[in-house]
Amino acid sequence: MPDEHPKRGRGRPPKPEGADVALTVALPKHHYEYLEYLALRKRRLGTSAKQAAEHILIRELDAMFQRDYHTKEIPED
Repeated sequence: MPDEHPKRGRGRPPKPEGADVALTVALPKHHYEYLEYLALRKRRLGTSAKQAAEHILIRELDAMFQRDYHTKEIPED
């Protein structure tokens, strides 16, 4: 009897550079409500809390990358 499930390779193939990747983040309720306020009431940063969060996260990560944040030493307390 042939195998009903096809054999899979090990792991997923690497994503091409620049491909989108999904990310799930849990926020405190008051932060989520503020994102909703910005998006729905003020009509800023998108039309949903999710779009507002994506806009802020991408903007901040781009700024960190431009400032070479990844190469800076972080002092320990």
